[in-house]
Amino acid sequence: MTGEEQARFEALERRVAELERQMADSRRTAPAPPHAAPVTEPRPRETAAGEAAAPPPRPPSIAPRPTAAMAQAAPAAQPALETKVGVNWIGRIAAVTVVLALAFFFEYAFENHWITERGRVVLGLALAGAALGLGERLWRSGHRAYGPSLAAAGIAFLYLSFWAAFALYHLLPQAAAFALMAGTTAAAGLLALRYGSEAVALLGLAGGFATPLLLEGGGGAWFVLAYALLLDCGAVWIARARSWRWPAALAWAGTVLLYGAAAPARPWFAVFLAAYFAVFAAAEEWIFVLTQLLAGAALAAIWAPHATGMAGALLLTAAGLAMADRKDRASAAAGAFAGYWVAYFAWADTAGSAFARPLALVAAGFLLAPAWALWRTCVRRKPLWMPDLVALAAAAGIFFFEECRLLRGGNEGFTGLLAVSAAAVLAALARVLWRRDPNGSRLAAGTAWALVVLAVPVQFAGYRITMAWALEAAAAVWIGQRLGERRAVAAALAVFAMVAVRLAAIETFLYRSAAECEVIANARFLTFAASAAAMWAAAWWIRSGRAARILYVAGHAAMLWGLMLEAAGWAARTAAPENFRSVASTAISVVAAAYAVLLVSGGSAWRHMGSRMLGIGLIGLVVVKLYLYDVWLLAAFYRMAAFAILGVLLLVVSYVYSRRAKA
Repeated sequence: MTGEEQARFEALERRVAELERQMADSRRTAPAPPHAAPVTEPRPRETAAGEAAAPPPRPPSIAPRPTAAMAQAAPAAQPALETKVGVNWIGRIAAVTVVLALAFFFEYAFENHWITERGRVVLGLALAGAALGLGERLWRSGHRAYGPSLAAAGIAFLYLSFWAAFALYHLLPQAAAFALMAGTTAAAGLLALRYGSEAVALLGLAGGFATPLLLEGGGGAWFVLAYALLLDCGAVWIARARSWRWPAALAWAGTVLLYGAAAPARPWFAVFLAAYFAVFAAAEEWIFVLTQLLAGAALAAIWAPHATGMAGALLLTAAGLAMADRKDRASAAAGAFAGYWVAYFAWADTAGSAFARPLALVAAGFLLAPAWALWRTCVRRKPLWMPDLVALAAAAGIFFFEECRLLRGGNEGFTGLLAVSAAAVLAALARVLWRRDPNGSRLAAGTAWALVVLAVPVQFAGYRITMAWALEAAAAVWIGQRLGERRAVAAALAVFAMVAVRLAAIETFLYRSAAECEVIANARFLTFAASAAAMWAAAWWIRSGRAARILYVAGHAAMLWGLMLEAAGWAARTAAPENFRSVASTAISVVAAAYAVLLVSGGSAWRHMGSRMLGIGLIGLVVVKLYLYDVWLLAAFYRMAAFAILGVLLLVVSYVYSRRAKA
């Protein structure tokens, strides 16, 4: 070692020694770790008798040690997506693939005569037993997903083998094959419960419902329907026991399929329909709703075209509403109402030309909705659901349009009466619900008013429709103002708009010639006057705001237009044909100016500025007409008369305003 290397080595040794010294110093100066103070037992106190009192008990530990039960209750980690796909789905697909392979093998062996028919069945049963045994063994050893997949393959092998023994090779009678396949279904249910496998349960149900179809019924329709009922009970029970969703749905679909295959329906089918209804009432809500939609229609079809089945459909609807009330299910109530109407329309296509029975059934369906609303709000003291409100409005609409359809051809006179009767029922319901359910009350009142509005053009004709609508709109304004319901006023304005359209487009042309009616004393002027009075009354009840101003002006416009039509009619009756244009224009100007004077005078007397301004505006229109139209087109006499009369009326207006200014 050279001198330079020796120096470096010594420097390194010194550096290491310095570092060791610093570490020792840091260990000596570091603070001690905190630790709990020692627990000392309190000294016993001496009692008055000199005996030592027992020390107070030590409080129990706050955090107990974890036990085995607590460890088992801890939630297990969710399996990863890769594990789910690799174990569950690939295993199920593999089972289906193997089953299809066996089916293809049966077909190929049958075509090539490799083994005897009995040998093929025995081979299938052997494979089924092997799959079931291996699946059980794997499940016990911890393969909780793979084991049930093999068991499902074994169940499918059994179905395929028994079916082939009956349908292909004729080795089994129908009864024996049915019993063996039904036993396979029961075994699948037991294995599904044992393994906790919904897939095995679905496979068993699919095979169970397919059995009567594959074996061509067997035992008749009553046997097939009873067999389906037994499967339904098992499916609904296993679905509720394991909280599975799809077994009950598959059972419902299988029941519909078997019921349709068992046609034609007979009266005793109603017993099975009622049983299916009761079983699926315990299933999930959407399955029960589907049952309600079809059960009533199927029941009505049994006795069609007679109405006996509709009585049963009505009972099923009542049972569905009772179930909805007991379980507090809104969709079940909606399904009950929808089921009745589905049953009615399915039956109505076969009812023929009679109208009494269909009308009674429509009325019964309509009355169900108000009765249910009263039960919910008055007896159960619960608010109405949204489906209840929809059902109420829909029932009223169906009732109205069906009664219009049924009463065509000679009985139209009762249509409006029935519509008003239904409106009275809804109005009474609205009165009862006013404090209990405001939404239901408003809907019932609005539906009642809509029925009355719709009943008018059905019951009446011509100008009577316009007058009835005007009176209804005024009544709606009065009710809306009394109850503080602005939507009623808005609806009334819409009807008043319909009245205005009819006045302008229909009632104006009510008479083809002036000779057909008397002056003033005719239906046209009565219609205009009644409409104007209804608008004025509505404006008076509203008192203020834009709606009141619109109705007030519209009332005067209707009245003035009616008077102008009467003036034109008077001219047509009295003037010579060559003078008709001059007489009619002069009369219209005079009527308008006189109406303006009345508005200004009345506005001044009652201190109503709106009337005065309306009168001044009308006078302005008359003046414009006089100077731009009458002065050029009227004959000399009529032009002179028009200017003279208008001048006098303008002087009257000016005098009225001068008196008002002086006052």
